[in-house]
Amino acid sequence: MKKALLTLAILAFTLPTAGCGNRMWQDTKDTAGNTYDYVFDTAPTTRSYHETASIPIIEINHRAADTLYSNIGSYELSKKSPVYTKRFTNQNDPSDNAIFGQVMTEQVSDRLVQRGVVITSGEPKAQNYFLPQGVDPKKYSNPVKDSLDKLPPRAARLTGTYVIGDNYIYMAAKITRLDDNAIISGHNWTIPITDNVRELLPQLKQDNGMEPTVKTKFD
Repeated sequence: MKKALLTLAILAFTLPTAGCGNRMWQDTKDTAGNTYDYVFDTAPTTRSYHETASIPIIEINHRAADTLYSNIGSYELSKKSPVYTKRFTNQNDPSDNAIFGQVMTEQVSDRLVQRGVVITSGEPKAQNYFLPQGVDPKKYSNPVKDSLDKLPPRAARLTGTYVIGDNYIYMAAKITRLDDNAIISGHNWTIPITDNVRELLPQLKQDNGMEPTVKTKFD
């Protein structure tokens, strides 16, 4: 009798413990990414590092382009307005010729084309920096509804910069109207530094890791 009672007591203790063990593993697995972000203080305010890193770069840039497009006011540019592009540059190192800047520019501008923006190659023409002659400027500043497309189009330019951080690259882009230098749209976003991003930035591939704090060679 005592043997049977002992067996039942062991089973009663073992089964809940096994369940707790499985639950503990599941909780650990589910929260591993959050723990990484908390310990290393790398999580942005909107998404965790691992969640953002899983999104393709082109999708992140397309979302940024959508925001740039939505910020353009109804009367700031017409549908025929040419928007020239300039290669995105490293804000801390303007001489940085990494392919990263060109790829970012193309992905953002291609998405704007999909939204109907007239992306124009080459450099702006001299007349793009002035309002068309013979046109009353008040017609641009106070256009009647749907009349802006009937006026000569005003040109603009897409420019952007990036700053390389420890875990993210901080992007900034703006669309500037050329004749009055007015910024009609702007946006900031981040791109996680993944292996694919490192391939586009040679300076990151040169990182050989942390130097040892313990002396490994004696003179």
